[in-house]
Amino acid sequence: MLLLGLIGNSTAEAKSKEPESDGLQAGGFVMHPGADVAIAYDGRDKIGYDDGFADIGVHFNTHLADETTKSWTNQLSFKWRQFWGIGDAKADGGPEVSVSTNADLFKLNMFRVAPSASYTYYSDPEDDELRRDFERHMVKAGVGLYIQPGAGAIFSQRIGYQFSGRFYTEHSDVSHLVHRVDSVTRWNFLPQTSMSLLVDFRAITYLEDIRNVSPSIDEEDTHNSSSFPIRVKYSLQGLMLARMSYVLGLGYAYENYDNGLKEHMFIMNARLRYDFSSNAGIYLEYKKDFDNVIYGDFYKLHRVTFGFDGLWFDHLQTDFKVGYGNFNFRSETDAARRDNMITAEAKIFYHFFPGMKLGLEYTLRYNTSDIDFAGYVKNMAILSFAYEY
Repeated sequence: MLLLGLIGNSTAEAKSKEPESDGLQAGGFVMHPGADVAIAYDGRDKIGYDDGFADIGVHFNTHLADETTKSWTNQLSFKWRQFWGIGDAKADGGPEVSVSTNADLFKLNMFRVAPSASYTYYSDPEDDELRRDFERHMVKAGVGLYIQPGAGAIFSQRIGYQFSGRFYTEHSDVSHLVHRVDSVTRWNFLPQTSMSLLVDFRAITYLEDIRNVSPSIDEEDTHNSSSFPIRVKYSLQGLMLARMSYVLGLGYAYENYDNGLKEHMFIMNARLRYDFSSNAGIYLEYKKDFDNVIYGDFYKLHRVTFGFDGLWFDHLQTDFKVGYGNFNFRSETDAARRDNMITAEAKIFYHFFPGMKLGLEYTLRYNTSDIDFAGYVKNMAILSFAYEY
């Protein structure tokens, strides 16, 4: 997404990439129609049921045939997710519709403009975040302004603005708007090495006070109607050896809630990666951070991940990772909650030819918590098939 990352990446970090299909050319555009199907099993203990879902969807993507001086990509997708249940689990279904556009104008100029916009509609009865039926609309619109003196320049600058909103049809107490402004200043020095400074500010406003939905909630026990998170982060990235790259980040995050509560902490991330070839590598990363959830509730985390990814013989794509996370939640209902989570993920995709792939994914989450009902073991397996022309 436009406002979520740094300006490019000068380190020579290999990543396994999917082969791209040829598509249909019309004028200056390349079009990629496609279809996707998947079936999944989702087993969760302590929640009281095993269930799964089946997806069937179509999509249509376009991009410019010549992206030398500018780029413009568009995506349109429709998916129906049908749940199936075992035992007491409910079975229901709902659609997901998504449309987005992203452009990068004047790519060879000193001053660049990158606008973007998207809209997504969900009707999903099995929402993991809210644990209740919901219908949700999400909108995003933003623009990035770049000052990039040219290839090999020591300095570059980006200032971005993004407006986003989430609107829940039947649960307006969690509908909210976000205005986000961020700045990334980057300096390049030495071969394949750079440092950057990120400043990120958001203004989050909830559209309805929870007391209007649940009048029984006490005046002093209400959630916040707005919050103002800000973070400043310095990052250094580069090469240690010809095949070994690193990323180091250190910053400060501050959250100011409208009821007078303030939270803050030092944040950091570190990543070390070794690439065996241009398409395969292993990495180890650590992250310390905190994030806003709903109503101004938040959690602090420490997370370590070890992973391996690769693309073999131009057909077999693999991605394996294991991790451990420690989460410290603070909310009005779980004031002292602490969770420990062990995760393991494996993804294998076989590309018959560019655009057609068969995939198998498995996820394990083992979570322990100070709150008895919050601990669980989750196993999910997904078999998928996708075709894109």
